[in-house]
Amino acid sequence: MAATPRAPRRDALRNRAHLIATAADAFREQGLQVGVDEIARRAGVGIATLYRHFPAKGDLVVAVSAELLDQLVEARDAVLADGDDALALERFLRAALAQLIENRGLVEALAQHPPDPEIRDRMRERMLSVLEPLVDRAHAAGTLDAELDAEDLLIAIRMIGAASAPGTPREPERYLRLLLAGLREGA
Repeated sequence: MAATPRAPRRDALRNRAHLIATAADAFREQGLQVGVDEIARRAGVGIATLYRHFPAKGDLVVAVSAELLDQLVEARDAVLADGDDALALERFLRAALAQLIENRGLVEALAQHPPDPEIRDRMRERMLSVLEPLVDRAHAAGTLDAELDAEDLLIAIRMIGAASAPGTPREPERYLRLLLAGLREGA
């Protein structure tokens, strides 16, 4: 009879969550080039603790990205629960834009130094699954052209992220409005 795996201890779960939050801050500030030794030091844990939770730096990048995607899931669920389907897509894109701006360092680092293809594919698939319910609702409301799908919306989010980069001559709001107009049914 196989033994049932033991649930992680509370302190281990706390350490893992703290490492993810610390890594997210470090990635925002310094990009992906920040060392795992520095992340462990900032988190106040030993390097062995970091490696016990995240055997490779890519695992830590995936965990931080998963946290950001969880925030997008919350934003998506909030706009879908609101019941105003005509504004759901716009509200979600505003939330995504705010997250892109807040996490600029990490977003730029991922763009400049993408993780290995397997990690990138997992992140992409998860993001598409986040977007699909929103796409269905936007199609029904006529706020997203019927020919566009979750893949198109993912590209649109990347575009608004690029348009919101520091040094862009105009406010991101302008580009968000332009993007929304282009996504609409019959645009």
